[in-house]
Amino acid sequence: MNKKTAVLFFLFCLVFTPLNAETFTFGQTDQVTITPPAGWDIWAVENVDRSRHHTITFVADESRKPGCTLTILAGNRQFTHTEASFLAYTKNEYAKIARQFMERKPAFKKIEVENGFAYYAVVRYRAYFLLPPAKGRAKVCGLVFLYKENSPVVVASLYVDKTKDPALDLMLQTVRTMEMNFPNYKSNYFQFNAQHAVKLDIPEAWQVQMRGANTDSGVGYTLTIEPDNDVRILGLITILAAAAPSVMTREDLLVSLQKEGDLSAADAVEERATVVPVNVKNGYGGYYILTDASLVGKKPPPDEYLIFARFVLQYNNGALAVITILMDDIDCAEFGQFMDAIIAMEPVIAERQ
Repeated sequence: MNKKTAVLFFLFCLVFTPLNAETFTFGQTDQVTITPPAGWDIWAVENVDRSRHHTITFVADESRKPGCTLTILAGNRQFTHTEASFLAYTKNEYAKIARQFMERKPAFKKIEVENGFAYYAVVRYRAYFLLPPAKGRAKVCGLVFLYKENSPVVVASLYVDKTKDPALDLMLQTVRTMEMNFPNYKSNYFQFNAQHAVKLDIPEAWQVQMRGANTDSGVGYTLTIEPDNDVRILGLITILAAAAPSVMTREDLLVSLQKEGDLSAADAVEERATVVPVNVKNGYGGYYILTDASLVGKKPPPDEYLIFARFVLQYNNGALAVITILMDDIDCAEFGQFMDAIIAMEPVIAERQ
């Protein structure tokens, strides 16, 4: 390599290599690479509050304004999103924290990102964690909800004092260009935390949201499932992994389900629930199906469904599953897919706490 070539190569590296890129490793395999603005401090925290979520913060100076905190939702990974479903997810998540801001329903702007998409809005603080803004706290927050294929959702908060602060664009560019390297999803394996998961064979394109909570009595988590088409059907699968495992016998389960079904049947066409026993993998259970008498012959409102199916399943590992499927047409192919998935479903408890 001659001198001129060497100089050109050095300049190329200087221009095209992010000299201040930082790579953080969470656990043994998960990696995030981010390039903060030159001169800014950056650090990461793993497994925040034992949630399996991680945070990365980068700030211009000790005042933390401008500054940004990224929360990587690795403990509650979203599985497959379209642009429309992710926008709906974004608005739903914002609604949960909207009391902190002046804007009740901000206009989220779509931001282009590689192998995914993101939505962005600038909002003004009304309160900070429901407390009045104290002296020195940021007055404005740029919110970014970012989805990349086969990676956890990222929520970024960009802190400034003015809605037109140029630092917002600088931080937004940093968020847009971050790189994440997480193991591929198992399409039928929904992980809630380090100990609890569920194997569920549904089409990969179906939309799934997960939520859950740890309590003194154990762990409960719910999958909300919708197909990727216009068929009106909604599945809610709640898994209860109690600290003291459930030991309900088959007979007790069916008797309890019959009592519940008969109470629900008061407003149903059927007038009395017919409980159907089922055998599932590593367990047993039953279900009933009722038709809402008030909706027969009518077009159901957007938040109501004609038919209600309830399953209760007891597993040999002590987990209990309560499943609700709401639909307008019991003969739709999607209900058959739900039924097949439920029968083959397996809650996984790696280690009881």
